[in-house]
Amino acid sequence: MLSLDLMPAPEPARTENPAWLDAGFTAGWLPAFRNRRTGEVRASHLEDGRLACTHILDTVPTAWVAELDDQGRPGALIADIQAGYLRGDRFFTLAELLRYPSDA
Repeated sequence: MLSLDLMPAPEPARTENPAWLDAGFTAGWLPAFRNRRTGEVRASHLEDGRLACTHILDTVPTAWVAELDDQGRPGALIADIQAGYLRGDRFFTLAELLRYPSDA
C-alpha cells in the first residue's frame, strides 16, 4: 500500500551571497544601455559600482544625458541611447528580447 505520509525535508543551509552577486548577474541578463552612434555598451550599475538588476540612469555617462531633474539627476537620455540587456558579450534590444527563445 502507498503511504501518503511524507517525511519533512531537512532545511537547506542558508548562505549569504557574495556582494558582487546580484539578481541581474545570476539571471544571466544584465540591464544595459547602448549608444547607437558609437556602439559603446554600458552595463547598468549602482553608484557604489555593483551591477544593478534594473536600468539605472544615475550612473550613465554624462554625455548620454539629455535632461536633468531639479535634484541634478538624469531624467532623460539622448536619442542615440537605447535600453536593453547584455547576455555574455551580446547586447539585446527590448524588441529583440520579444523574439529571443526562452532558456530551457
